[in-house]
Amino acid sequence: MYSLQQIAQITNSNFIGKNNYAIAAFLSDSRNLLTGDSALFIAIKTNKNNGHLYIPGLIEKGLTSFLIEEEEANQSPIKDLIAKNPDISFVVCTDTLKALQTLAINHRKQFNIPVIGITGSNGKTVVKEWLYQLLKNNYSICRSPKSFNSQLGVPLSVLNLNNSHTLAIFEAGISKPGEMDTLAKIIQPTIGILTSLGSAHDEGFKNREQKLSEKLKLVDGAQTIIANGIKKEQLPNALQNKTIVVSETEPADLKISFAQNNLQLVSPSQTLNFKIPFTDEASVLNTSTCVAVLLHLGISPTALAEKVALLQPIALRLEIKNGINNCLVINDFYNSDLDSLKIALSFLQQQSRRKKKGIIISDIEQSGVLDNNLYKEIADLINTHKIDFVVGIGKKISGHKFHFKFDSLFFESTTDFIAQFNHINYRFSDATILLKGARSFGFESISGLLQQKSHDTVFEINLNKLIANVNYYKLLLKPGTQLMCMVKAMGYGGGGSELANTMQHIGVNYLAVAYADEGVELRQSQINLPIMVMSPETGAYEDIINYKLEPEIYSFKELDAFMKKLDTLGFSEPYPVHLKIDTGMHRLGFEEAQIAELILLLKNNSQIKVQSVFSHLSGSDNPELDDFTEQQIKLFESICIQIEKGIGYKFLKHICNSGAISRFKHAHFDMVRLGIGMHGVGVNAAEQQHLENVGTLKTKISQIKKVKVGETVSYNRSGKVEKDISIATLPIGYADGFSRALGNGKFGVYINGTFCKTIGNVCMDMCMVDISNVNCEEGDDVIIFENIEQLQTMAKAMGTITYEVLTSVSGRVKRVYVQE
Repeated sequence: MYSLQQIAQITNSNFIGKNNYAIAAFLSDSRNLLTGDSALFIAIKTNKNNGHLYIPGLIEKGLTSFLIEEEEANQSPIKDLIAKNPDISFVVCTDTLKALQTLAINHRKQFNIPVIGITGSNGKTVVKEWLYQLLKNNYSICRSPKSFNSQLGVPLSVLNLNNSHTLAIFEAGISKPGEMDTLAKIIQPTIGILTSLGSAHDEGFKNREQKLSEKLKLVDGAQTIIANGIKKEQLPNALQNKTIVVSETEPADLKISFAQNNLQLVSPSQTLNFKIPFTDEASVLNTSTCVAVLLHLGISPTALAEKVALLQPIALRLEIKNGINNCLVINDFYNSDLDSLKIALSFLQQQSRRKKKGIIISDIEQSGVLDNNLYKEIADLINTHKIDFVVGIGKKISGHKFHFKFDSLFFESTTDFIAQFNHINYRFSDATILLKGARSFGFESISGLLQQKSHDTVFEINLNKLIANVNYYKLLLKPGTQLMCMVKAMGYGGGGSELANTMQHIGVNYLAVAYADEGVELRQSQINLPIMVMSPETGAYEDIINYKLEPEIYSFKELDAFMKKLDTLGFSEPYPVHLKIDTGMHRLGFEEAQIAELILLLKNNSQIKVQSVFSHLSGSDNPELDDFTEQQIKLFESICIQIEKGIGYKFLKHICNSGAISRFKHAHFDMVRLGIGMHGVGVNAAEQQHLENVGTLKTKISQIKKVKVGETVSYNRSGKVEKDISIATLPIGYADGFSRALGNGKFGVYINGTFCKTIGNVCMDMCMVDISNVNCEEGDDVIIFENIEQLQTMAKAMGTITYEVLTSVSGRVKRVYVQE
């Protein structure tokens, strides 16, 4: 597509290197690298991460081309890389994001095809994906991957345009004034869509009028505008004549009415009726927007009715669930096309918790590509992503199985697969399995076979938010400062091995667990990072050594016992340990008066290598204890100097926990330890603004009852009813982590956005809530907590801290991992 020198010329940048590589792919996430050939890494700097930090690792993986910022190029780490790697080439600019945007603007100008630009408060991604479903047989379409609608995502999307495309669909999202100016220049839509105007990102604008004005910048130069959720008089006069307003209220160019799956759209010239497979209001509005676009593009009402009836729901995120035979199941079976397959395969490749990876994939329906070429490309994609086995379901993929020259099975239908499942399910043992099927193949039934059975209460962990939180703390560290992430106590309730895999993938330096069995589980889940064991019981030393875990040593007794175990197992090489120093917490650790004796013992025993020396701050999150914290830091530093001088070599030093990382930056030393912070709990209000809550605890309504005045609810008749009420029974109790302290109205849950207080005592497996003021049905979702405010309120009601709330979510509650 472009040479590096061409990119440098277009972006007014400097080219450094002897090789003018040809670039066909653009990469901003180092985790998504498949091959170093023809890819350019754009090192983006944000307030949560710095892409330049990942360049050394990408060079090791074979990448040869980088777009970097001049400020970073002049600093020693990058300067050293340039000097030591003569085959690596760099494009050096003042701002990598602006350079990427400039390149995308130039690229877009080379194409004279219809381009649909979508903006709005809600529904952008759904409308984009539904337009793709509706138009893929009529056009060769380039569209934004996933929700790539940001200042970074939009240029990356537009750079995917090539000469084979006859239509493009891009979405654009903004959160403050000024952002749309650049996105409009990049997309340059010929057809503009405004999906809605709602409350999302209101905080970034003075008022809704300003937000609408900013969003309209995208469609200002379009030939036609489709607008839903606004009135025509809200538009500038210059835009009104080219705008088709779709609305449930008059006046409207297309007026919407809907009843029992029947969508009616009335224009001055015709009345159109469609059967649609949805009933919720958002889907009705989004479908109406799509219909307006297709009518404008000249699709006949008859063909349109057939297409709309086949619309499939859009899964906006991938879900990971525990499965039978120790497998993991990734559900992504609501759409099936080459673009979404590439995204899903990239996600599958990142998973390392199981020994092998596999995919169950159906026929790709209506791709617009010849079947032979299509399935050869699919086989090549699966092979490139190093997937161990494939199960193909469908007559077309089965008819082209000769392209799949690796471990594979084929079935002509989902029914055939299910009939043989008991004979082949051993193949899925210890595997991560991606389910990727067209809606018509009913992969829900396959997912049901593979998943572990569990009750309706789930703890949902958002891996995107987890990564964003870790990246925030990374940016607080000086170059070279390492990061240890705490995954003890099932990863603060989130699941130790799953979180550890994510931490390993994003390049943290160390993990820490409380007990050896937690570390053993991580090793068995293919976690290869160094792991510190903070409470290494003597009986677990053999496991620690056999699984290459690194124990915390906090007393002479423990040190002596560990050295004896090394002798017993015949270890002669120095074994890494972490020395715990008691600087005032008075929990575990060597005290100041013991350091001289400790140094002497270490000098006379070559079995032990001091990997790190650390201590624990007892009040780093409390400003009233800052003087004591500084005393701890000063004592720690003094003891480290003493030990280092005494044993004659350097080691890692760390004392900062989550609460101290932002408050005591001078005490970062060589490494910091991140725990509750990565789950979205900040040390103060200022830090909290940069963090996102990671876990959502939710359940469903089991039963609804009417209870009359004078009756009681739950054990010991504890819930006394003072007026006729409706109650809902929920399948969550104190055995799941919903404490008995939360009963009798002391806390509640959220049903359809309404807070519903508990009534009566919380039972072991259930609780009851008052739903008199909310419209709901059996089976409706119930939120226990989904944001930091709800989590903190629940902790306060329990008389405890957020740590305990998270770690109290029991192991029988199913963990579901989502990545958007």
